[in-house]
Amino acid sequence: MYKCTEICISCYKYKINDNFLKRLVIILGPVLMGSKSSELLSFPKHDKYLLDKIEIIKKYIRNCKRIKYKLFKVKNENIKILFYNPKVLDKNLKEYKNLRFLKNMGYPEEYDLEIYLQFLIDKMADGIIPHEIGVFLGYPLKDVIGFIGHPSLKLTKINGWRVYGDPRLSDKRFNEFLEDKNEIKKLLKFNEPEEILLSM
Repeated sequence: MYKCTEICISCYKYKINDNFLKRLVIILGPVLMGSKSSELLSFPKHDKYLLDKIEIIKKYIRNCKRIKYKLFKVKNENIKILFYNPKVLDKNLKEYKNLRFLKNMGYPEEYDLEIYLQFLIDKMADGIIPHEIGVFLGYPLKDVIGFIGHPSLKLTKINGWRVYGDPRLSDKRFNEFLEDKNEIKKLLKFNEPEEILLSM
């Protein structure tokens, strides 16, 4: 009886972990495919599978060439993980208007991807989700500035995030994210999530 229960618990735990990896790959689809520069996920400290999930991330993401991650604890002791596509994020942050905006927000004058990431993470570790995270996540700068409260940019709609001013660029970006997620879902019909991470 004990042996059976032990096996059943083990199988259940495996199923939870397998589903987690599939969900993670879908969420990270736009980052994997390159339409989105990063994704921030939060893991509650009371999640009984937290350590298993972190082990899965360490095991499979470290072998993926397109995604890196930064794991950190915030003041409330929840765990946050910033997953990012280094090539896409670097290009996004180096865009003149984005870089100028970040420098105005107190980021170092000399640009370096790792230093900028650490600057952002240090803020979040203090329990603050800074407005400029939208730039890191790949949202149009106009929407980030509008969210902060720029008077000339009015809220147009909410479509994945708050859209300000002319929605065309935001809609295009949102559709790119959606298309990449759908592409990953199609790939998952014929491939294991581990295979997708390794092949990207």
